[in-house]
Amino acid sequence: MGASQTLILAISAVAATGSLFATPAIARSVGLDVMTAMAMTIATTLLMPLVLYINLVVFQQDEFQLDLFSYFQRLIVFIFGPMLLSALSHRYIPNQILKRTHSKIAQVTILLVPAFPLGLVAEFRALFDHSWLQGLLYFGYGVTICLVFFITGFLLFMRCNVPDGMLAGITSANRNVLLTFTVAGSALGPDYLPLIGALQLPIYTMPLFVKWLGKSLCADSRSPSSTV
Repeated sequence: MGASQTLILAISAVAATGSLFATPAIARSVGLDVMTAMAMTIATTLLMPLVLYINLVVFQQDEFQLDLFSYFQRLIVFIFGPMLLSALSHRYIPNQILKRTHSKIAQVTILLVPAFPLGLVAEFRALFDHSWLQGLLYFGYGVTICLVFFITGFLLFMRCNVPDGMLAGITSANRNVLLTFTVAGSALGPDYLPLIGALQLPIYTMPLFVKWLGKSLCADSRSPSSTV
């Protein structure tokens, strides 16, 4: 569709990204199943290194070469290391202490989630300062990407039931783009940071859309015409 090679590379990196670690807290805020959201988040995070590597090999230009040694180092530090630490904590720390600690942390998690995108919009704001038309174009890219991911997840999983579809949709739309940047860095190209800045508003307004969609679908299912 006429997109530059660097923009295609950035979109492919976003597409490879796993779900936000805050997705279970977001799921809880709209009344969806927290444990399923956590399972989806872990699964997509584990798949991300492989999918990201494949996408970078396919879409990279010559000037953006992935340092495999650094890549695997970052995978260990930012993905596999924390998962191992979590597994060891569950193995050696009493479950009662973990539950008590988690219940206190969970009270503030949802309050911290909206603060996350504030650190990711600098490049997107700089793009607006350079050209507001270009900024609006990238914002359109961000909205489109979120909608495509949400609709795809929703349609694939709504065969089970509507809540599963909404949960899959919001998990697909919530992308841990900072983790991808931390793992792959400059190999993602110059368009990646502006694009993920443009993604933040659509990502963090998605729960409002999901809540409205859930109420609408429930209302339709209770209407007389749907029961005839």
